[in-house]
Amino acid sequence: MYLHYNSIQDINMKTNSPLFEIKEISAVKSENLVDNLYSTYEHNFTIIEQMLLSPLENQTKFKFSPEPHMHLLLSSNHLLPDIHVEMNFLSPYTVDVEMYYGEHDYENIRYVYNVKFRLFLDAKILEVKETGLFRSSRGEIQESDKEASKKTGNSNSVQNKLTKNLLVNEWFNKLIVLEYTFNKIQ
Repeated sequence: MYLHYNSIQDINMKTNSPLFEIKEISAVKSENLVDNLYSTYEHNFTIIEQMLLSPLENQTKFKFSPEPHMHLLLSSNHLLPDIHVEMNFLSPYTVDVEMYYGEHDYENIRYVYNVKFRLFLDAKILEVKETGLFRSSRGEIQESDKEASKKTGNSNSVQNKLTKNLLVNEWFNKLIVLEYTFNKIQ
């Protein structure tokens, strides 16, 4: 069987194609972005509901008189650092949450990822506010607001919100694979 040069070139282009296609902004309809964003909000909420909220509902402390601020712990049986969860109840239906790894070095790897999000319990959505890295001793990697806005453009754009929420969704899915579960209220 003989392959023509064009056929070989087509095969090479398919195998060397990037994992993600980049489309022109005008090619992506804004309605699709908004739909994807709200779908991600709902999916992230479902994950947190399974990982945190359902186990907390079994706690009478949470069910009957939630404190304005709670500190929780997620743990894994895979010798990974615990994840601290700080919940701040703004109302019976709105909760601000911050999740970050505890201060541990495992095999010379520093776990520094952090996420802040807001749970809307009545709407069953999770909106990511911030996500990023921390330096050791929980010192944030700082960047001036002007520098950050120049790099990212409008940080409140639908594309930026979708990107942040998709990154957090990916992290949540890894936490599920690593079997992180609710450990205790601190």
